[in-house]
Amino acid sequence: MGRFVSCAVFTNDQAGQDKFRLFLQAHRSAPVHLIADAVEEDFRQEVMPHSSGQARKEMLQRKLSQLYRNSEYKTAQFLGREADKRRDDRILFTALVNPDLLTPWVNAIEEQAAPLAGVYLLPMVSQLLVRSLKLKYPDLFLMTRQTAGLRQSYFSDQHLRLSRITPLAGVDEEKLEKLYLSETERTRLYLISLRMLSREAPVNLVYLATTPLANDFSQQLEATQGVLCDIIPPHELAKKVGISADLLARYPDLLHMQALAKGQISDNLVGASKTKNYRLLQIGLGLNIASALCVTAAAALAFGDILSTADIKQQTEAAATQTLIQENLYRSVSNNFPDTPIPGKDLKVAVELAQKFDSLNQTPQRFMQIVSEALETQPELSISRLRWKQTEDAKFTDDAPGVSKSAATTGQPPAPTPAKPPSGLYEIGFVSGEIKDFTGDYRAALASVDKFAGTLRQNKQVAQVTIVQQPVNTSSKTTLSGNTLDDNTSSQDPAHFMVKFFLKPVEPEKPTVTKP
Repeated sequence: MGRFVSCAVFTNDQAGQDKFRLFLQAHRSAPVHLIADAVEEDFRQEVMPHSSGQARKEMLQRKLSQLYRNSEYKTAQFLGREADKRRDDRILFTALVNPDLLTPWVNAIEEQAAPLAGVYLLPMVSQLLVRSLKLKYPDLFLMTRQTAGLRQSYFSDQHLRLSRITPLAGVDEEKLEKLYLSETERTRLYLISLRMLSREAPVNLVYLATTPLANDFSQQLEATQGVLCDIIPPHELAKKVGISADLLARYPDLLHMQALAKGQISDNLVGASKTKNYRLLQIGLGLNIASALCVTAAAALAFGDILSTADIKQQTEAAATQTLIQENLYRSVSNNFPDTPIPGKDLKVAVELAQKFDSLNQTPQRFMQIVSEALETQPELSISRLRWKQTEDAKFTDDAPGVSKSAATTGQPPAPTPAKPPSGLYEIGFVSGEIKDFTGDYRAALASVDKFAGTLRQNKQVAQVTIVQQPVNTSSKTTLSGNTLDDNTSSQDPAHFMVKFFLKPVEPEKPTVTKP
């Protein structure tokens, strides 16, 4: 929100413009708002098809160019929409029809590269006063005494419709009351002729008095014209707008300047080409604010890191102190321990070895159960030897009597070595036996051993099965020998076999979770 600081007056001549340039040099970063209060102004209300976005902007720009071809100070204000089915837009077009009034001052601003925020007509700024003073009348005459003369503006639903100014140069102060009455009547009749106001419509007039009145004309105005009049005296007006009554009496235009200084922006008459320095100023301010926020955030993070570091340091010191206390307590207790023949380090190693042995402790129970399940369906097999072994050597062999120690007796290449278990020890089982009541049917004997090996392979706990020895040597390198005329052909050698298989590692039991 703006705050009044000082007031400077510049005459409308070359000397005043030179002083204005010096003033701008002393206030280079201050935004400049120009308010024009002159007779050379125009207000036109038009009804246009409803549109929005870029189409509406282009349509309004074309209309402004048609109405005010020779003026660059022009704008359009949306008043509302019609009540009929088409719901057309009501637009107020306004302009300063004599741009030469502002040209010297705008040129001075551009020469000094001052940030021109906008150019406004004084009646348009009056809308800000109506809203800030909360003058919520359907039909309102706002009357103010300005430096240029008596300003009367008509508002409908707080939107400006028409404004006119009457010069007061050479008018006797004693005749002002009659002038106020006559100008009010003239404005009212003009609005009736334009069909903006009906004769029966009640009208409220609010006079913002910047100087004390010699006579109260409100009663006469109500009696002669039927206009309800409300006069806001200077001291009350000064309190509402935030400027002293003495300043308002000397510079009545401060009333509208203060409305702009409070941050309430009115409709701007100039385009973007005139306000580029102001936009650059806003961008610079935005960057400065963003930089300040970044610096503040960085400082806050740094402060947080400092606090966190101090907290961590404090926790570290507390932990070190606690550790020292525990060590002293341990030494105090350990000094009272009885003497032992074995050092503490050796005891630690012994405990770790015992825990290791417990983790590797396996029994042949699983091996025996797997073999038993496989033999249930093959009663023709007679088992003569079982061997179970945990070893790091995957090529470990059994030295059972009567069994060939060469894998070639099976006629098959050696099977690949299974992957090493996590414990590093293979769990290997050997099954040795013969075919019961063997009568020389080697084909049946081979089928029985193959079936036994297949049954073992189907067990989910078995990793690999290898037939170490078949009942008959099926290798192509073996030499056949014998005599068909021998009397002992009826007596056959026993059909021995041996099967070797690897067991899968035992999976650790998963802890059971009991649901509540």
